[in-house]
Amino acid sequence: MNFSDFDLPFATDNAIELSGGSRSKGYRVGGYIVRIPLREDSPTEQMREAEISALMQEYLPENLKNKVTNVRFNGKCAYHKEIQGDLLEVYQIKNNYSAMDSNQRHQLASDIAELLAAIHNIPLEKVQAVTQKYAKTCRNENKTVQNDFDYSTAKEHILEISNGKINLDNFKTTIPTDGLALCHNDLHAGNMVVKDNKLNGFIDFGEAGINPRITDFFHLYRLDRDLAVDVIKEYNKISDYKIDVKAADYQFLSNTGYTLEKRKDRPSFKPEVAKVLENFAGSYHMII
Repeated sequence: MNFSDFDLPFATDNAIELSGGSRSKGYRVGGYIVRIPLREDSPTEQMREAEISALMQEYLPENLKNKVTNVRFNGKCAYHKEIQGDLLEVYQIKNNYSAMDSNQRHQLASDIAELLAAIHNIPLEKVQAVTQKYAKTCRNENKTVQNDFDYSTAKEHILEISNGKINLDNFKTTIPTDGLALCHNDLHAGNMVVKDNKLNGFIDFGEAGINPRITDFFHLYRLDRDLAVDVIKEYNKISDYKIDVKAADYQFLSNTGYTLEKRKDRPSFKPEVAKVLENFAGSYHMII
């Protein structure tokens, strides 16, 4: 890649191409991550992410500002300083996340909760000014409000994949649509950076926008329900807005059933879900 046309304010020798990315191509250049737009609408999305980054830098406590990507957009591409560490999904493999002791797991949950609560507390009117400017609809993981959500179908899928052990009826409740805040909206193990058993930061705020706060807990279930619950408990200690674990459980299960229906033509998806549901059931000491 020849970076001379992108007006970057740092040396661009020895760039390393990163995998993935449908909207942009990523490169590690020195201590920076550079994202080159791939689609016509990518520059607009990068401008939007840069403005949300600016809000976080303005309103997050000083000790947390370095734990989020401070994205800059120069009119041609986006770039930000690299947050050092391993992605949690990589860390999980390299260091056997499941073998972390209780103190390490509690520290990680506390770190995630602290950063999430701070992001959620950024003044909503400031976030609205950005989201209205770019008019992007953010995804809400509460699929039960979708017109095409069929409870009986979702229940059937969950029963099948869990070998009859997880009945959606036992978890059904109301998923709140209040508690609107700036949410990351894609907080999975590939968007959290860990170093020395501690959270070093969140990356990829391309989907960030206004949603019910409970939205940001959904993807944690894909890694480990116990971690998700620990994060919720720590979050509730420091946040005026409380997350209900029962609602979060149902959100995860109902959305999983919805997604199984939508991806029924993708056979590779079922084994992934079966593994996640096995973990979920294990948290309740069910036998699958």
